[in-house]
Amino acid sequence: MMKLLVLLCVIPYVLTLNVTVVEPPLRVELLPPKEALQRDARNVQTLWITMPIDHFDPHNRDTFQMRYMVNEQFFGGDDSPIFIFVGGEWAISTGWLLAGNMYTMAEENNGYMVYTEHRYYGQTLPYAQFTIENLRFLNVDQALADLAYFIHEMKKSPRFANSKVIMYGGSYAANMVLWFKQRYSHLVEGVIASSGPILAEVDFHGYLETVHNAFLSEGGEQCINTIGQGIADAVAALDTEAGRIMLRDLFRLCELPNVDDRFDLGYFSGIISWAFSGSVQSATPGSLFNLCQLFLGTQFGSTPIEKIAGYLAWNYGTGGCFGNFQTLLNAYSGNCVVPYSTRNPYGFAMFVRLSVRVLAQRKLYFGMARAWYYQTCTEYGYFQIAPTSGTAFDSLRWLTVEFYAEVCKRAFDERFDEQFIYDAAERVNTVFGGLYPDVNNTINIHGMLDPWRAIGVFDRDLKDNSPTIDVPRQVSILLQPIHREEMNI
Repeated sequence: MMKLLVLLCVIPYVLTLNVTVVEPPLRVELLPPKEALQRDARNVQTLWITMPIDHFDPHNRDTFQMRYMVNEQFFGGDDSPIFIFVGGEWAISTGWLLAGNMYTMAEENNGYMVYTEHRYYGQTLPYAQFTIENLRFLNVDQALADLAYFIHEMKKSPRFANSKVIMYGGSYAANMVLWFKQRYSHLVEGVIASSGPILAEVDFHGYLETVHNAFLSEGGEQCINTIGQGIADAVAALDTEAGRIMLRDLFRLCELPNVDDRFDLGYFSGIISWAFSGSVQSATPGSLFNLCQLFLGTQFGSTPIEKIAGYLAWNYGTGGCFGNFQTLLNAYSGNCVVPYSTRNPYGFAMFVRLSVRVLAQRKLYFGMARAWYYQTCTEYGYFQIAPTSGTAFDSLRWLTVEFYAEVCKRAFDERFDEQFIYDAAERVNTVFGGLYPDVNNTINIHGMLDPWRAIGVFDRDLKDNSPTIDVPRQVSILLQPIHREEMNI
């Protein structure tokens, strides 16, 4: 089940209760292995370090508290290795210090385990408000410098003075560990990067192409053809008033689709495509095959368009109606954040439903989603646009770079237009080398069905001593879920 995120602070517009707000799957949660839930977390300590807000301006003396967790149950004493699990656009939790590949490696090598939290995520909040002014210190350069500062401070202790450092990272954090090895090679011995989308790409059509191929390979042609026909029928229904009324009722839209607003149509396209993206990105062994069996049966409906509507209800829940583009802007425009907390670290952050019941029971926030969308606007793009290559999603033509860029402009700053975003992505690729990072002693891992592999290196080694492991479909179904979970084995 997906995790419900609730806005608990004032935002520029009031979000109507019981409106489901679907978030693009740009941000991921690096969920720990489930066996971690069965293990005693008493060995894990939560600590804080005072971190400079700006590592590159000596005149700025402002600081913030960065959260990190440690587990020294296997530590062999002075000069034993340090294993650092690098946090990305999520809140850290104890699980990765209790299970997974790094845990096993630390056990075998008498290592000291650390899990660092990325600035502006989880409880590592430099500011209480995520205004444009306050977000200017949110970028990968500052985040990498945080890690360098952290290691430097650790090594001041005699017990770690001669310890070698090994870093692990998944998804965006996989980028970080590769780029850290390139920029701060004197501080780290080696890194393991899982599912790293190291190419900053604004018009990322390869994502939905991979989603299409995942359903095709796992569920067969009849499944993907049913999905494609259902989506095409939904798009065709937009052409008539009767069709739009049908879509409102069948798809549980809060109002009739506004065919004169390309951004509303882009959001409608996202409601459909982002559900399929989430199903692939969070897939577990056999889940896509089982999902296709539902599409081929009558559980979701009788006709292809009914099956799409039934799938959306099954995926998002049935407690509210879907809003429009303005609803998405309202969610991303919230400047106030509260500390992240949840009892269920296995939820998948994809949508928000505001209701009195949820407001009473949940104490979550949408700040991490705002922070990560800001980074996509100012560094990476990663905009999952509709392909034009014959996929099931080609007809969702309003899902464009312009659509995603409009969110950047209206949720953050008018300066964040398409040209700004393309220039920002080019800067990242120029600085870090795009698909050709200059690294040594790294391990780079990708899964065949992972949608993010299209902007990672999966078909060659980065260097002679930096191998790439491409996990084939026959093996990747043993991993859970598809994106990043090679780190579990």
